[in-house]
Amino acid sequence: MKSALILSGLIAALTLGGCATSGYDSNGRYTSACQRDYQNDRTAATIGGALVGAAAGAAIAKDDAAGAVVGGAAGAVIGNQVAKRDNPCGERRGYYGDRRY
Repeated sequence: MKSALILSGLIAALTLGGCATSGYDSNGRYTSACQRDYQNDRTAATIGGALVGAAAGAAIAKDDAAGAVVGGAAGAVIGNQVAKRDNPCGERRGYYGDRRY
């Protein structure tokens, strides 16, 4: 039972993590190496958080599948947010003619 919970959590984490990675941004523009590294790091943190959360949830709920699912979801969200940074690649923000830069 425990191995089935761990396997299902791993499959869910990998499935959701794969959705977060691509070489393009939301507007279809190709992203830089820094942006891709940031996305990969954030995906790894999401997957790691899901795995740790699923294991903790299963342990707290005494091998209950619902505990593993809730723990995995919470861990994924926490891992994703912990890895989040504002402007990770130091890109300039603003518009043409903005004199702040």
